[in-house]
Amino acid sequence: MMSLVSFVLASGFSLALIWILRASDPKLARVAKASRINLSSPVRTALAVCVFLPGAILLAIPQIGVFFSWFGALTVIGWLIALRPPKSGSYSTSDQR
Repeated sequence: MMSLVSFVLASGFSLALIWILRASDPKLARVAKASRINLSSPVRTALAVCVFLPGAILLAIPQIGVFFSWFGALTVIGWLIALRPPKSGSYSTSDQR
């Protein structure tokens, strides 16, 4: 049961940080012509490093199985968030002419 709790907490923490990084991405906001969360570059770098903090904690407490599960979930979460299109309809074919 503790392994499941560790996995859910680690995955949820990483998911939240990845979502914040996506919401503050200046290139994505420029393409989508949408507003974004304004974060400085050092803050974005610190958030990107903190995404992997649960993995370090899971390795520090001998939870190697949970670590590999979290790492796999982190990969899937990252891909799913990256696949989500921006809010505005700026990807229409009429804009590419």
